[in-house]
Amino acid sequence: MATIVIVGIGTRGDVVPYTALGSALAAGGDRVTIATHASLRSHVDEAGLGFADLPVEFGADRPLSSARFARLLAGRWLDIGEAVLAAARDADLLLLSPMGWLGYHVAQATGAASMGVFLQPLEPTAAFPPPLVTTRPLGAAGNRAAARAFRVLGQLPFARANAEFRRRLGLPPLGPAAMFRQADEQRWPVLHGFSSAVVPVPADWPEHRPVTGYWWPRGGRGLSPELRRFLDDGEPPVFVGFGSLAAPRLRDVVEQTVAGLGRRVIVQAGAAGLTAGHRDVLTIGDEPHHLLFPRTSVVVHHGGAGTTAAALRAGVPSVVVPFTADQPFWARRVAALGAGPTPIPLRRATPRRLRDAIAVADSHRTGAEAVSRQLATEDGIATAVAEIRRRVLPVQ
Repeated sequence: MATIVIVGIGTRGDVVPYTALGSALAAGGDRVTIATHASLRSHVDEAGLGFADLPVEFGADRPLSSARFARLLAGRWLDIGEAVLAAARDADLLLLSPMGWLGYHVAQATGAASMGVFLQPLEPTAAFPPPLVTTRPLGAAGNRAAARAFRVLGQLPFARANAEFRRRLGLPPLGPAAMFRQADEQRWPVLHGFSSAVVPVPADWPEHRPVTGYWWPRGGRGLSPELRRFLDDGEPPVFVGFGSLAAPRLRDVVEQTVAGLGRRVIVQAGAAGLTAGHRDVLTIGDEPHHLLFPRTSVVVHHGGAGTTAAALRAGVPSVVVPFTADQPFWARRVAALGAGPTPIPLRRATPRRLRDAIAVADSHRTGAEAVSRQLATEDGIATAVAEIRRRVLPVQ
């Protein structure tokens, strides 16, 4: 039995897949703790895993841009590092989300093994530019160079705190560029928790950073009685929700879109506090997407990795309104797969455009269902667990 700590920094959609992976590891006899934000503890508790608090929350008062995300983290970086260290003192293995690099230093100090568990395709490649930067192709050399530069530049806000943290750990200095160079030279493993049916594996990705398939939640609570009654009471509704993100005017756009849609609608309040007080419209709180989406006709969402995956799994067309970070990348993949119409960036979203896109989305059901059939053949969690045991865990 191994003691494993998963460092999950991000929003709900970032962390829920880690609870699914952690549950599978725990079912195999390992002791698993997820170090994440207090606001997400219920998901960890529901999975029956240990919880360790990371002392930072992102809030929902303004859009969570990549720059704001970095600033919020940088202000608490040393505190987060100490929390990761406390959680991982007896760990055999640390599994690190893309922003969980503090665990890389902790593992070096404690002698634990470590590896990445990424939900986005962040490995440099000639095939596409870095998803957190742009969706505009930069050419083969440009795509690779931009990804390498971005991962170093992305660490600069934390460089001073990282240096201090390594000093506290008794480790020699290791700047951002040197850290990534060391990880590459040591063939530091990374598992990618998405499907090659959605993002084809680039030919230049190294063998030690495989794509496993999605890490779907298993079990957990069902749909609320009120939601079940609404779903049972008529045609499959349109779902509208933007998860952990909020933005100016979003509530008004959603309200006006729903008012003129003429269809049954489910609006998920989310961080933006969305609501729509109309006939045949139900406003809901947190509900499991993997149970809800198969019973909808169209899913209108922000293009987060987890929500996009859940819609594709359900075989339901998506209308994607990307805000920031990797969302434009996933939005473009949905359209490329024929699982939804051309995405509408948040800055261009109007009630009329959204209503038109929802009407067009119905014609993309065949493409969405084709992707769903491919995803149904994969078991990303079993593949990931096998990779973890093969690559980094000692023989039990």
